Amino acid sequence: MSLSQNEFLPRAEAVHARLEGAVLDALSHHGEPSVPELAGAFRDTRMEPAQLAEALCPGPLSPIGFAALVMRELLTPEDAVLEGTVSEARVITGNARVAGSLRVTAPLVVLGDLEVAGVLEDCGPDSTVVVVGRCAAWGLQTSGNFLVLGDLVVRDAIQGIYNDDSLVVAGDLTTRFLDENDHDVTCYGEVHAEHQLENGRSGEDAASLASTFLRPELWNLDLGEIHHDVLFERIQKGEPVFTDTLQPRQVREPDEPTAEELEGLDIEGIAAQASKNARASDVVYAQRKTGEVWLLRPGSLPLHIFDGKEFLGQGTPPALDVKQRASERVTFWRRRGDLFLEIERFGAVVQLHAGYNNGSMRTFRFAFETPDGASREMRRLEARYEGDFLRVTSVVPGRGPLERELANYGGPKAEYTSAIVDGTTLVTRDDERQDFDDEASALSALEDWIAGKRQAGFDLKILEWKPFGLLGSR
Repeated sequence: MSLSQNEFLPRAEAVHARLEGAVLDALSHHGEPSVPELAGAFRDTRMEPAQLAEALCPGPLSPIGFAALVMRELLTPEDAVLEGTVSEARVITGNARVAGSLRVTAPLVVLGDLEVAGVLEDCGPDSTVVVVGRCAAWGLQTSGNFLVLGDLVVRDAIQGIYNDDSLVVAGDLTTRFLDENDHDVTCYGEVHAEHQLENGRSGEDAASLASTFLRPELWNLDLGEIHHDVLFERIQKGEPVFTDTLQPRQVREPDEPTAEELEGLDIEGIAAQASKNARASDVVYAQRKTGEVWLLRPGSLPLHIFDGKEFLGQGTPPALDVKQRASERVTFWRRRGDLFLEIERFGAVVQLHAGYNNGSMRTFRFAFETPDGASREMRRLEARYEGDFLRVTSVVPGRGPLERELANYGGPKAEYTSAIVDGTTLVTRDDERQDFDDEASALSALEDWIAGKRQAGFDLKILEWKPFGLLGSR
């Protein structure tokens, strides 16, 4: 079934004259419908419907939506069953059904109803979806231009992605959870959503609000994220994503110390002792029961740790034989403020690294008379920070792999390397992968790797809880 320009354009004039109400409003969301604009899309006197759709996309919704109404009056309705993916421009002249998920990566125009028994996902800007009738799905993830001139009914959740394109509905929009994110979502009918996160919401607010109705594994307050990919995977599998009843709203604790944590501490006096440049506002961690205070100003003030009696690192640090492997290691991570603390023992020497995620770090070193004395100090430090900090091995809970980056500044050019333990595999930036039977063996191999790098002149530069692809990109 092809379209004749001589027949199409007069019919477009007639359709244009009848446009009114919510349908006209929806078509005009990206600009008023225009017959000359449709005429300019005809490269030949006759075109296939899919060719016309492709000629009008990508672009604003007004021309392709207007063209869909005209095509509906000219083309004989034929229903279709779609499967999996629409990767080439397509026009369905009747109703379309999908028994499962549908991923759209090219223009798709349905002149009747579209029913998806699964998750419907488009991929803007390559995809443009127009449904002249009613559109129904279990879930909808939309990053492209998506126009529904009837009602949009999504059983579980709608997620808008990116702010480049729009989801426009002329009829009513009904869903249980609508997350506009930073996407333009406009409905000219009524919106019926149990839970709605409006355009411009922050990640932290979204996760906090989601904690009242989504299952706990689908949101993370520390990261300020809703795990949308997992959410829609579960929707597709028919697994539950909502709590049975509304839950109390969870709120992320502030990064900075609270008034309760600072109560009774002479912050001004401690800051004055630390440095003439230090300010009370530089406090990033405080423990009232011990009097411990950390002062840090990123980019200008090195980390100062006041342990309740004195500042650490005041004297000359003891020598350390870097050729030996650490006798033991304990790593702590504080979710608030992304602070970390790594404690190593080398015989009778304890070395303490403290800093914040992918930022500045300072190292302190203490010598004891015997290895047993150093071991007791390790236990004391563990007890001191347990509770305020999370004890971690290879992964910071809810965040990602723990990556150690080491640096060698001794040569003519600074050198860097890093390593993570991924399950039972040791992975390094030097393109090394070693598989082991269990995580403990992988962690033991990590100790050997660190010792080898230190012998080569490297030392710990920073810890990161989220590698940001550093290992994979080298």
